[in-house]
Amino acid sequence: MYLLNYDYYDIHALITFFRYKQERFIIYKSAVQEIINCLNEPVQKQFDSNSVRKILQPYYDEKDDMLSWVLVNNKYTANTSIIKNQTAYKILASIFCEMLDTYNDTKRFYLLCDATHNIPLLLADEKNPKKIIKIMIKDYKKQYNSTFLTSELKNL
Repeated sequence: MYLLNYDYYDIHALITFFRYKQERFIIYKSAVQEIINCLNEPVQKQFDSNSVRKILQPYYDEKDDMLSWVLVNNKYTANTSIIKNQTAYKILASIFCEMLDTYNDTKRFYLLCDATHNIPLLLADEKNPKKIIKIMIKDYKKQYNSTFLTSELKNL
């Protein structure tokens, strides 16, 4: 299924939330796995609005007012685009997989979220985000995972 640029904006907000509230990741761990599954589905010509929000809604905890936006299913009428680049989906899935693998290491998890939170925006809005993404993840790769997003960025 295709995702909309607005789904990528929601992913940006989610990663930003995890950067700020790392300890809450465990609450949304299953939702993150569902998002990974969605991102890894074969891209089809159909799409559904608010896909990411619909995944997150059952997991929403009222303590997380920064995520209250998940409760609103928006009707998008302007500047909507369908993300068709399969590599963009793989990049986001890899980011979330890295989160699942590292959430117990608070320093590493913070740097991961800090390095990647703007990547969904770049993938949704920039024509050539590869160079910017490489710069953004440079410190994370140097400190923790030298192969992070390497194969995905080759195909971008």
